[in-house]
Amino acid sequence: MAERFPHRTAVMVDGGGSMTFSEWERRSNAVARGFVGRGLLPGDRVAMLLANDDAILCYVAYMAAQKAGGVATPINARLARSEIAHILAIAKPKVVVASGHQLTRAQDAAIGLDGSPFIVGPDQPMGPAGSADSHALDWEELESSGGAAFQVATSASDLADLLFTSGTTGLPKGVASNHENVLSIPVSPSELESAFLHAAPLGTALGTYGAMIACLRLALTNTCLPSFSTSRFAALIEDRRPGWLMVVPAHVHLLRETAALEVTDTSSVQIVLCGTAPMPHETFRWLATTFSEAMVMNAYSLTEAGDSACLMSFADSIEHPGSVGKPIAGGAVRVLDEAGSDLAPNEVGELTLRIRSGRRFYFDDPDATDATWRDGWVHTGDLGYVDAEGFVYLVDRKKDMIIRGGYNVYSVEVENALHEHPAIAEAAVFGIPHRILGQDVAAVARLKEGASLDLGALHEFLGDRLADYKQPHQLVISDVALPRTALDKVDKIALRSSLALGTTSQT
Repeated sequence: MAERFPHRTAVMVDGGGSMTFSEWERRSNAVARGFVGRGLLPGDRVAMLLANDDAILCYVAYMAAQKAGGVATPINARLARSEIAHILAIAKPKVVVASGHQLTRAQDAAIGLDGSPFIVGPDQPMGPAGSADSHALDWEELESSGGAAFQVATSASDLADLLFTSGTTGLPKGVASNHENVLSIPVSPSELESAFLHAAPLGTALGTYGAMIACLRLALTNTCLPSFSTSRFAALIEDRRPGWLMVVPAHVHLLRETAALEVTDTSSVQIVLCGTAPMPHETFRWLATTFSEAMVMNAYSLTEAGDSACLMSFADSIEHPGSVGKPIAGGAVRVLDEAGSDLAPNEVGELTLRIRSGRRFYFDDPDATDATWRDGWVHTGDLGYVDAEGFVYLVDRKKDMIIRGGYNVYSVEVENALHEHPAIAEAAVFGIPHRILGQDVAAVARLKEGASLDLGALHEFLGDRLADYKQPHQLVISDVALPRTALDKVDKIALRSSLALGTTSQT
């Protein structure tokens, strides 16, 4: 893209500068050369703990890591310190790139790790965590290493990146992808300059593949909001005239409720992409009506499946309300029963998605890998069915997972953090409907005798244990022991039905 469109803006951060494709090429070459010159070896991980306002820095570091033969490892900046520390312990990065407030958080989270990584950023260069190493990496020095073409030899089967998401245990797992898998979507660049507007968090699959790599391969101007604001989103549609938008259902709910788009000229928008969570049919209809001149599509996939996904257009949603669409070209969906046998149309079972090319696996976790990827298929843990026309429907989640505003939240992870609180005797977590976010996190807790707890105090306690979006936003104090099944597991179905009895709720 740097050769074809050298002066085209590749990245524009709202309020935070821009970078052309040629600048991206030059800067990533220089940093890659600097990484290798300072000891980065093929296969070494380069972690990036960066918020959306540092998208330019993140994109330079991502490409530099791969040009150096390394493995780009983005980390969601919204995670709590303990979550970041857990990810660093698994990834064992050679380098962590961070900036601003995230630089301090990265250093704090890395203290005590074996093989302490170099932590580097443009604001305050540092040596390995917890030391004053004289060989500290200096970002400005890295960028001065020379911008001529640079690429350590790699193969299609070598690791390209490592993205972390919550696994079935509630702890983050790293989904590793090779170069063939990352580049498997056949797309062609746009000869006409156009913008792609989004507020996807950088350290997620949506931010990495849905925004950065998609924009790169389509030669679109990646227009990134530091945080989602309905008024600013509407203003940028007017000012930047983007041809593409990417939103999650929570964004759509907010845009609808605030009426931010009522007087906005949306005629420039040609494609609207939605993802990360199911969207109510009426909300999808509103979105398509608002962007009446655009193709509006909702996508279903997961980090483990990569580009293997289902897409639902608005036109198809009219005849198949509630569906998440059909598999994209080259993909496929199977519905399996508990024995692993294929089910007939309209029979509910576990959805599995076919990996279209390349390889994905859980980094340093062969047992979990074997359980999820089997014979080229990803076992999603989602329950659903496929109708006679091939449209896919989600009906429930086999995994005990909550999707809050597009973020996956596992109840086990939240429950583990709650049980660390000295006042809590037992606790259970589940999702409850939320008109904006789709789902919210609710917790039911029975306290130890004589103890007290309110929602504010709980949030303060959980601040260093869980990302903000994982914390319960409704707390119910139960006067009695939580109901349990014959296997002594908390019976969440019975718990939901009895919430109004003998409880006090705080929201």
